[in-house]
Amino acid sequence: MGVSTKLPPFGTSCHDHETQAVMIACTPPTCFVGHAPAKLNLFFEIHGKRSDGYHDVCSLCCPINLFDTLIIEPWESSEITLTCEQAGIKNIEGDIPTGTENLAVQALELVRKRYGVKNGCRIRLIKRIPSQAGLGGGSSDAATALRLACKVWNLRLSLGEMLALGAELGSDVPLFFVNGMSIGLGRGELVQPIDTAPRLDFVVVKPPEGISTAEAFRGCKAHQVTDHRSPERLVQGLSSGNRHEIAAGMFNRLETTAQQICPTIGRLSKRFEELDCSAFQMTGSGSACFALCHNQRQAQRLASRLRLTGIGDIFVAHSVFIKTMSFKGGYIRWKSPK
Repeated sequence: MGVSTKLPPFGTSCHDHETQAVMIACTPPTCFVGHAPAKLNLFFEIHGKRSDGYHDVCSLCCPINLFDTLIIEPWESSEITLTCEQAGIKNIEGDIPTGTENLAVQALELVRKRYGVKNGCRIRLIKRIPSQAGLGGGSSDAATALRLACKVWNLRLSLGEMLALGAELGSDVPLFFVNGMSIGLGRGELVQPIDTAPRLDFVVVKPPEGISTAEAFRGCKAHQVTDHRSPERLVQGLSSGNRHEIAAGMFNRLETTAQQICPTIGRLSKRFEELDCSAFQMTGSGSACFALCHNQRQAQRLASRLRLTGIGDIFVAHSVFIKTMSFKGGYIRWKSPK
């Protein structure tokens, strides 16, 4: 494939996507590289179960600079093959599927079926985002695979077409087509971009235990909720850059249920209470939790303290947005807010 990889140490922050791009060297049209970011849910509310079995939700998601990497090489065979490398992830819940159960493979197969593509491709997935964590790794991989499919098979798909394909694959996939933070409505697939937001710095902790999305939703008695929360205060805080308002507006309806499934989440909350962070909560359906920090220096300091506890995998991260979809140099590029 003409690709050589030197991965950063696990548990360190992948601060600069441009640095990562140098680590994975290939030249189009030999292969195409995309970095798939994890996400944090700064807000997550449930508005009841739908007739199709899903739940109506309101979510505000923030992509961060913890990336999986997809390297896709076109070939003349009709097969799509995937190999996966777990880049030092300690707390993995089960093996990452490499067949049709993998969302990235499903994304490429969907494109082939929909647009009559005959050729296949080889996918190399470098996995840094833990699974069963609420970090959206599988959904982000699928969105990145859809972006790369346009280049690999020379397709000119509109953003609307890719959003529709993403919604077929999973509720969280469309949010990874937005340039930065977004609000997700419906079952999560209806996305509205957040136009203005400051850089946010985080410490993310993935406990040894994982939580399946289905398990978390089963335990949440959404029909009993009468005091539904609104993301308005959080959105206003993001627009104004007021970190106090951002912290006050954060919320996750699933966290109480998740603590019953994974007691480590409760212990993590107590750890975060002892630290001087702006706010903390679980992301998505868990089990990963995060603290909103005052700045990057504080995030690094808190991460060092948490690593001493052995409570799980620790990441220092910050918010990112997509820089370009032009595939300059064969890469999907992300960068930090100023």
